[in-house]
Amino acid sequence: MEPLGRLQLRIMHHIWKTGPCTVQEMHAAMNAIQATRSLAYTTFLTVLRNLTKRGFLNQVKGNRAHVFMPLIDERTYKLAMVRQVRRELCGGDVAVLLGYLALDEEIAVVKRQLIQAMTNP
Repeated sequence: MEPLGRLQLRIMHHIWKTGPCTVQEMHAAMNAIQATRSLAYTTFLTVLRNLTKRGFLNQVKGNRAHVFMPLIDERTYKLAMVRQVRRELCGGDVAVLLGYLALDEEIAVVKRQLIQAMTNP
């Protein structure tokens, strides 16, 4: 499974959290977020259609608009990404992956210590 781009991932997070939606609903919800710049309706339409082509979403004709719903759940996507990092960046070695997590200063010290303890029994 290929990783999603930043906007694609934002859209998928919204759909995973709120459920199926139309382009209009997605456009309104995403542009209501103050921390992000407003994007055109057609931008969301294009991204939703691309996610459909890639097999992440299903597009169904509703009463007046097409409804987009997830074909891949959040857990499945995240697990696929973790596996990809483990395989491609860590040579398949879980200890290497955990070693890098233990170095991540964005993770609380106590949690990093637990990770280190797991890799050094």
